[in-house]
Amino acid sequence: MIRVFYTHENELVWEKYPEKVVLDPNRNYLWIDLLHASQEEKQHVCDFFQVKLPTYKEAVEIESSSRYSEDGVSIKANSGFLKEEEQPRIHQVSFLLKGNTLFTVRNVELQSFAEVVKKIKVARQDFIRSGSQIWVLLLETRIDLDADYIESLTRVTNVISRKVQSLSDPEEKTLRKIAELQENTILIRESITDKQRLISALMRSPFIDHDTGERLRVIMKDVMSLLQHTQFSFERLEYLQDTLMGLVNIEQNKIIKIFTVVSVVFMPPTLIASIYGMNFRVMPELNWSFGYPVAVILMVASSALTLLYFKRKKWL
Repeated sequence: MIRVFYTHENELVWEKYPEKVVLDPNRNYLWIDLLHASQEEKQHVCDFFQVKLPTYKEAVEIESSSRYSEDGVSIKANSGFLKEEEQPRIHQVSFLLKGNTLFTVRNVELQSFAEVVKKIKVARQDFIRSGSQIWVLLLETRIDLDADYIESLTRVTNVISRKVQSLSDPEEKTLRKIAELQENTILIRESITDKQRLISALMRSPFIDHDTGERLRVIMKDVMSLLQHTQFSFERLEYLQDTLMGLVNIEQNKIIKIFTVVSVVFMPPTLIASIYGMNFRVMPELNWSFGYPVAVILMVASSALTLLYFKRKKWL
C-alpha cells in the first residue's frame, strides 16, 4: 500500500492506493509512504521520481554509512522505531529526502505514522510546506510517544518498588517483571539513541532550512532528557533487582540455619543412641532394668541443653 500527500490549490491532499498507484507529474508531492509495498510498487515510485529507495538489507545494517548518508541531491537514512506490543520490538524504517519530497519505506504499522497522518490531515498549508518538515514531525511524534512509554515504565517500576518494600518473601514473578522492564528500558534507550544520531546528522545537513533546524535542536534537548531518564530508570531497576536478590539470600540463609541447628541438636542424642547400640559382651546397662528409659531421658536432655545453649548465645 502507498499513501501520498501533496499540495493542491494551497491545500494538503491525502490519497491512499491499496493496489494500483496513480501518480501525477503536475502535483507537488510532499510525502510518499510505502507500507508493505510490493516490489512492483516500489519500482513504479523509483521510476516516476527517479530515485533509488533503500533496501531492507540496507535498513538493518548498523554501519554509520548505512544508517545515514548524503549525496548532492538527497538524504538517505535508516532509523529504528519502537512498536509498543505485548513484546515491544524495534522496527526499521527507511527515509529518503529528495528535494521537497520525503519517501518512507516500512513493513509494519506504527503509531507515530498514524498520529502524523492525523496531524497532516488537519494541518494548514503554511504549517506543512516540505517533506523535511514532515520528517521532523515524524521524529517529534516518535519522541513524544517514547516519552509516554518511559512514563508508563516508570509507573510500573514505582508499583514494583512499593511491592518490594512490603514483601516478606521474594517472588519469582516480581524478579521476572523487573527483568522484563530492564529489557524494555534497553529497547527504548536503543531507539532514542538511534534518533539522537539521526537528528545530529540532520542538524548539520545543508538540505535542512533554518526553521527546521531550530525544531531539530528542540527535539535534541528532549532526546538528551529522555536518555538521562532511561539511565536513571535502569539503575533503579538494578537496585530493585539487587534488593530482591538480597531477600532471596536472606531466605536461603534462614533455611540453611534451620537445617544446621537441627543437625547440631540431634548430634548428642545420636551419640547416645550409638553408644547403646554397640554390641559389646560386657556392658553394665544391658542388664539394667532402667537402662532404656534413662537412655531416652539422656537423649531428650542433651537436645534440650543444646537448644538452651543456642538461645543463650542468641544464635536462634
